[in-house]
Amino acid sequence: MNISIAALMPHPPILVPAVGRERLSEVEASLAAMREISREIVATQPETLVLISPHSPRSPFAFGVWNCAELRGTFAPFGAPDECVVLPVDAAFVQALARVAPRAGVQISGIPAGQLDHGAAVPLWFLAEAGWRGPTVVIALNSPGAGGIHGIGNAIALAADSLGKKIAVVASGDMSHRLIPSAPAGYEPTAKDFDARFIELLRAKAYRDIERISPGLQARAAEDVVDSTAVALAATGWRTDGGRVLSYEGPFGVGYGVAVLYSAAQDRSHEFTTGDDLPRLARRVVEATLAGENVTAPEPGSDYLRQKASVFVTIKTSGGKLRGCIGSLETPQTPNVVEETLLNAHSAAFADPRFSRVTSVELHNLRFEVSVLHSFQPIASPDELDPARYGVIVRTADGRRATLLPALVGIDTAEQQFRIVCEKGDISPAEPVTLVRYAVDKFKEPGCPN
Repeated sequence: MNISIAALMPHPPILVPAVGRERLSEVEASLAAMREISREIVATQPETLVLISPHSPRSPFAFGVWNCAELRGTFAPFGAPDECVVLPVDAAFVQALARVAPRAGVQISGIPAGQLDHGAAVPLWFLAEAGWRGPTVVIALNSPGAGGIHGIGNAIALAADSLGKKIAVVASGDMSHRLIPSAPAGYEPTAKDFDARFIELLRAKAYRDIERISPGLQARAAEDVVDSTAVALAATGWRTDGGRVLSYEGPFGVGYGVAVLYSAAQDRSHEFTTGDDLPRLARRVVEATLAGENVTAPEPGSDYLRQKASVFVTIKTSGGKLRGCIGSLETPQTPNVVEETLLNAHSAAFADPRFSRVTSVELHNLRFEVSVLHSFQPIASPDELDPARYGVIVRTADGRRATLLPALVGIDTAEQQFRIVCEKGDISPAEPVTLVRYAVDKFKEPGCPN
């Protein structure tokens, strides 16, 4: 991934000193955070800066890209006619974005030359103050509810990869516009709840839950931060490394949040040293397949991951519904746990005969669980089962076979476990069978249901 950093920056013109003047004392935390994050972005030395603005001109279905020689924004409408920002456009990146957009399932349209909106101009002013002079791309969202938010994020990443360019991604967005009676969009008592939840999720790095904040609450808050933030997060593959909130305040009735969403300097996603890293690998395999890319198994970073063992990959919806489950039993197909996870993650998403193939549209709502199986222990009867501790394999003389992993919701007794595994294998509980039990190490993504 060629993204050095992703950040959230608000866009109130009052933060620009020539506009805010004597009122800057009321937004000292936001002003300091904007300068800090701008310095941090510039210090990563990106070759191109990509900014998503919720206020650039929108079209019903396509995402817009400013397609001109240079980007110009003035603060004359805000009482500072001498204050402006001017940056060159990265024409090659704009062209690459249009080229890869169909692969990501989105449309791109050009925005002709004109004055930048404040959603772009304010963050770019701070970045220019910090020393940014390089090629820049400003992207407009499509119409609300038109979809494709994750697709445009994926397209940004694909364009960067196709050019081999290191980029920085900035989401421009303000939170609630209705925090106090004098707020620009009027007062809404529950608006503060949106801001509290949004900042809470950023601090917890629970990024995928941001889009699940109640749509009604989003509407009442009159926010313009969720979609642009989701674009930036999708571009990074929802990585959380280095994420932190620098500041939040809302003295004028609008919530201003400044945050690092991702930093490559702290990215450890390429390292696989413990079982806890396996669900991330499972997701990566599916993401890459949906993007038409290949995934090479990373080098196992520990003896645990280097062992040859059977692995099951289970995919569930965030609500707990099974979406796919494929694994190996007594005979692992690959030399180590990492490769076994890669193989079965692909099969669980795209080759489980009980389900249709996983799609990119639903991927954000899916959670991955990886089970590494211990050695197999033959047992004499179902009385030796314990569904909380052991999985079970039941096998008949004519080759019918079925298995159940341990700790499944709704299976609380050995009798239940034996009956259900027999049903799964079309085996009568009265038939002579061979039984094997096994312990499991389970590793889950955050938010993965039981």
